[in-house]
Amino acid sequence: MSREEREQESLRRRLEVLKLPVAPLRHAGYLTAGWGDPRWHGTPEAVGVGPDNQCLAVWASREQPGLRLVTVHDGSPDPIRSVQLDGCLDPRFVQPLPDDRILLVRSRNFDGANAEVWTFDGRREHEGDLGDAIEDVQTTPTGAIWVSYFDEALAGAGPQTHGLARFTPDLEPEWLYPHGAGLPPIFNCNALNVAVETAWAYAYNRFHLVSVTDGDPTDHGAVPYHGAHALLTDGSTGVLVGGYGPDYDLLTFLRIEGGKVSAGGAARLVLPDGIEVRVARKFCRGPELHVIMGTFWYRADLASLARR
Repeated sequence: MSREEREQESLRRRLEVLKLPVAPLRHAGYLTAGWGDPRWHGTPEAVGVGPDNQCLAVWASREQPGLRLVTVHDGSPDPIRSVQLDGCLDPRFVQPLPDDRILLVRSRNFDGANAEVWTFDGRREHEGDLGDAIEDVQTTPTGAIWVSYFDEALAGAGPQTHGLARFTPDLEPEWLYPHGAGLPPIFNCNALNVAVETAWAYAYNRFHLVSVTDGDPTDHGAVPYHGAHALLTDGSTGVLVGGYGPDYDLLTFLRIEGGKVSAGGAARLVLPDGIEVRVARKFCRGPELHVIMGTFWYRADLASLARR
């Protein structure tokens, strides 16, 4: 297919998506290091959503390299908690841990350590290796750390070659996605969703839906859409968010029954005013979707999306 033919096909598909019903997000709040505080950059360096659906943000100092501010948000105008961390790594991921601790993680690991655990009084408690080529990190209420990986992890060694791993709060590996065992391989984990203590994964190239509870993985079968980058689920229904090229704001609804996944319709994700959602950070916790655009925080859940 020529470039012109690909562009025409992409345009045709985009026009199809634009005809779908829309499912709007709702505005949940703002992320701020403190209104008008000039010490911190205006956009967070890293953002994450914890098991309690509170949002965490990491802000780099404008003046002092290595100094960062971590804030916690619940939708109120100002952060509900904050702490300065002096000398921490430059994170891509931030998550809460029990006992007033914070997990910071880099995506790549070229020097043997890419994760740190800090306390809320600003002390580094642990540092460790969660593997290279990290796609996503989510923690659970008990402090388990779920880590998924993208395809460059396959060139390395260690936990990342499994595609999905669980670590202890002390950054030690305690469970690895098994190779073989009749399970679809994980070459690139497109979407990770951790709900309470259960992890859900949707991965290239089989695009099966797999859940893991108490170290026991279950293959729920092939998903009837490929290329999404986020997943919501309550265990019996779900929705895939996004897709390749012109499907960037596509919602694909799912039914999960008897070990089989089937499609349940489609829609298009939009902002509360109907503007499209294109470049954004998306986080999924069970049936809850969080979308961060700059410092704007939006939310939706399975029930609200299904009312399209």
